[in-house]
Order: sequence, then C-alpha cells, then structure tokens
Amino acid sequence: MLIKEKETTGRVDIFSFIKRRALRIFPLYYLAIFFLIIMDVTGKAGITNCIYPYALTYTINFAPKACAFSAMSHFWSLSVEEHFYLFWPIVFAFGKRTAITTISLLVLGCLCFGTSLYEPTTLYYLSRWTFPAMLPILVGCLVAFVCKIEKVKSIFTNTATSGILLISILAGLTAPAFIKTEAAWLVSVGALVLYIYHNQDSLLVKLLELKPLAAVGVISYGLYVWQGIFTGNGPYRTEHVFPPSVDIGLWLTFVVAPLSYIFFEKPLLKLKKKYSWQEKKSKDDEAFSPEKLIVARNLD
Repeated sequence: MLIKEKETTGRVDIFSFIKRRALRIFPLYYLAIFFLIIMDVTGKAGITNCIYPYALTYTINFAPKACAFSAMSHFWSLSVEEHFYLFWPIVFAFGKRTAITTISLLVLGCLCFGTSLYEPTTLYYLSRWTFPAMLPILVGCLVAFVCKIEKVKSIFTNTATSGILLISILAGLTAPAFIKTEAAWLVSVGALVLYIYHNQDSLLVKLLELKPLAAVGVISYGLYVWQGIFTGNGPYRTEHVFPPSVDIGLWLTFVVAPLSYIFFEKPLLKLKKKYSWQEKKSKDDEAFSPEKLIVARNLD
C-alpha cells in the first residue's frame, strides 16, 4: 500500500498510515486485554500483575518469563509488527533506494543474530525481541519491491520451468526440518509469494480463492487474537478456570472470531476510509474534474 501510495501521489502520509494501522489493530487487541482483566479480577484467571504494563504498551515481547501468562503469550508477534510499523513509514518516506538499503542491512543483521553463538534456549527467548523477530516482515517488504522487476517476472511466469520452480520452493519450505537455518525457508516463502503474484490463473491461486479459505482470511486477525486468549497457547498455563482446555478453546475461537469481526471490527474498519489516500485522491480528482472546472469558469 505504501508503494502504491508513493507511486500514485508522490508522497507518503505517515500519520494517516499510522491511524489506519491503529484502527485495524488496537480496538480488538485492547478488547481482548480488557476481557482478560475481567477474567483476572473475577478470579477465573491467575494473571501476574507485572505482565500488564507490557501488554498495555505493546512490549509483551520484552516481558520477563516470570510475568508470562499463557493467554497473552502470542501477542509477542503483534508487538514486533507494531514496532516495525512505527519506523518503516518514516524510512520509506526517504525513497525506494533508502528503504531497500535499510531492509537489506536489517535482514543481514537478523540472519547473523539467528546464527549467533547464543545457546538454543537463550536464543529462543531473544528471538522474540523486535530486531531479530522482524526478519519475516523485512523479507516481505523486499518481495514487494522486487515483484515488478521484469527479470523477476520472467522467471516466475516461465511455463516451461514453473513445475521445477514449485518443487524447489516446496523443498525450501521443508528445509527447517533438516537444516538449522531460517534463510532457506524465508527465501522459499518469498519465492512462493512471487509465484502467486505472477500466476493469478494458476490452480494454486484458485485453491486459495475458495470461499471457505477467503472467509478465514477475512477473520484471520480475530482468529489470531482469540485463539491465544481461549487456548492459552504456551507453557505458562495455571490451575485456574481460564483459559479453558484447548479443545473448548478452539471451539470458542471459531465462534467468537466471526462475531467479533461482524459486530466489532467491521464497523470500525469503515473509519479507515477517512484516512485512506485513495479516498483523498478521489475527492481531489472530483474537485478538479473537467465538469466542475467548467462550472466554476462559467460562474466567474
């Protein structure tokens, strides 16, 4: 979206971007946190008080192990994402070359960290910190920049080699099971995204566009938030009533996620249009349309 905005308008409205992100992420997140507070106050969940400052400030990926609570453990990844989007629009505003250079350096730094000399347990916890954990997002940004390059397009649209390419991508996706590295897996994920982007008529895309999968995509953020809340996906479960058992938690997730999207998220998402650059552009285009200019000239 930032690339499209820059190409179309020649600039990036950083504050509007942040407002759109906030409207998408904050309401449901804080609703879930509020729900957990109620569970805790009523004695149904044994949440350590020291986790709340981290949860309320999107820094849960830096929370000490002693403060961890299973129903909040998944929010570390959301914290990483929000930290990334605080600086990325600013970097992007300086131009494509600056953005690509910055991303490339950060990717190298993250990869070096991932192959560091830390022992595995320590590395596991450190990998939740914002810098190393943003690696998949950085790779996604690089893919967005290279997807329209003609040489890249020719590679992924070559029907003669597409089968071999897909097999190579699938092999790379399974690499972590045999090789202790993220690099091959990330390259394969990036290549898969490029393949999908350049082969919109392929069987793979048609499968991804099946209505059940599309419906899951629509409520995916709600599924992410509520599955952790209801299943307590972490090693920090307590003997309290909440979170419930995993099987009950899964059922609750698939009931609550669609309801929260329809009655809570969707109405708020409509407000994003107020800060959309497309909306502003259409209003500007309408204001300076030939018809209105002719009317204004006649009035003069």
